[in-house]
Amino acid sequence: MEPDLSFELAGGPYAVTAARLALADIDSALDPSTAFDVRLLVSELVTNSVQHASVSAEEAIRLHVDIGGACVRVEVMDNGPGFEQRDPVPDAATDSGWGLFLVNQIADRWGVAKEEDSCVWFEIDRKDEEVDESAA
Repeated sequence: MEPDLSFELAGGPYAVTAARLALADIDSALDPSTAFDVRLLVSELVTNSVQHASVSAEEAIRLHVDIGGACVRVEVMDNGPGFEQRDPVPDAATDSGWGLFLVNQIADRWGVAKEEDSCVWFEIDRKDEEVDESAA
């Protein structure tokens, strides 16, 4: 598996499925627990792009995954308005807001950037043996 991957996914109702399929090979490069966490967090961020940035099937969500170093870095980008990063608190009354809460809880670092496009990124530190095996 290449250490640096980029995908362009159609938005809309099948975007999460497409993102998970794009990440099918990460099991060969990452510890199963790390691979699970990456897929979960990507699913949550792609869902946010569709729901909150209203990215339709005619528009694109860009996904960039870098597994070549001591951490896995993922960026999910769309043409939405972006938002200010804050400590996410889920709304139990409406059962919403869990996506960024999970990112905040699972990722070692995460953030929001807004330049040309809106970008939410996260990093998960790799275990030492993971990094050693990928270098071999």
